[in-house]
Amino acid sequence: MMAWFVVALLAIAAPATSQVTESDVEEALAARAEIERRLDIAVETHEAVYSELESVTYRIGDFRARIEDFERQIQTLEGQVDEQAVEAYMGGGATDTAVFFQVDSVTELLTRQELMEIASNSEIGLLDRVSAIRNSLEATRQQLQEDQERIRVLEAEQAALVTEIDSLFREADAAYQDVRGEFEEQEAQRRAEAQRRRLAAIAQLEGAAAGAPASSTPGFICLFRDSYRYSNDWGNPRSGGRSHKGTDIVAPFGHPVIAVADGVVSLRNSTLGGTSLWLDADYGTSYYYAHLAGYADGISNGTRVSKGQVIAANGDSGNAKGGVPHVHFQIHPGGRGSAPVNPYPTLVNACQ
Repeated sequence: MMAWFVVALLAIAAPATSQVTESDVEEALAARAEIERRLDIAVETHEAVYSELESVTYRIGDFRARIEDFERQIQTLEGQVDEQAVEAYMGGGATDTAVFFQVDSVTELLTRQELMEIASNSEIGLLDRVSAIRNSLEATRQQLQEDQERIRVLEAEQAALVTEIDSLFREADAAYQDVRGEFEEQEAQRRAEAQRRRLAAIAQLEGAAAGAPASSTPGFICLFRDSYRYSNDWGNPRSGGRSHKGTDIVAPFGHPVIAVADGVVSLRNSTLGGTSLWLDADYGTSYYYAHLAGYADGISNGTRVSKGQVIAANGDSGNAKGGVPHVHFQIHPGGRGSAPVNPYPTLVNACQ
């Protein structure tokens, strides 16, 4: 993954006298590269865990609904079997039908060989259906148990990633406290090379994956000023057969989130996106920010905001609860009613 972030300490004034050697700078650069490599791996792992966690959670809900349906079907069929047994007995059918009344439940009936010898074809059909549904019920219960166990594993992995990514961001911010003014040239070269690689990669994208034309995002700026990480996760699988229609930008919890354009905000809250907002830019494009921790002071529904203004805080609300804090970011070039396009190419040009 080709991604990077800006270290906040670059904005701090340099000390008057530097005691940093060339060796110190090289060491710091190597440390930075290692931290970034580890961050890349952690963010990629987060995307995989988050995607699977969503899918398993969705599947558990489906299994529970199926179990309830199977139980209703069994109850209905057992009632029909009882009715047929009574009808056969009252109608003077097979004398052995009394077997129906010598057992406590249909479950016991299913184990009786003599039942198969005395029941009518219709009765056998009902019991076969009960047996098949019971088998499906037990298989679904087993699948539910396995998924519940998998959820516990994924939640533990997610908690570990939250701690790891937060720690890595802190390491990155502290890594250059004593040398930050000594490697500006090397840093500029590194960033330029990374930018070339990213631009070459996005040049191969087509359709909605290729993102919005520059004309529909004039003057776009990054929604984080520093300490962030992202990848091209457009189209990745999500629960219920959905695909990811945005870019997840990982940053520390509570990190300031800013307006990418002048416009008006509309506040939202949902089970999926949690605390979220729409920013309708003055030039017609709409931007969606989800999983926020909260809104900045003075931000309410219908507030006019300026590009660069802090409007929210990074979080894990909605279905991201307990996971790695991030903003799910979408771009709709034709406004809210239009289809989203991949934000990644736009972010590459603004979030270096």
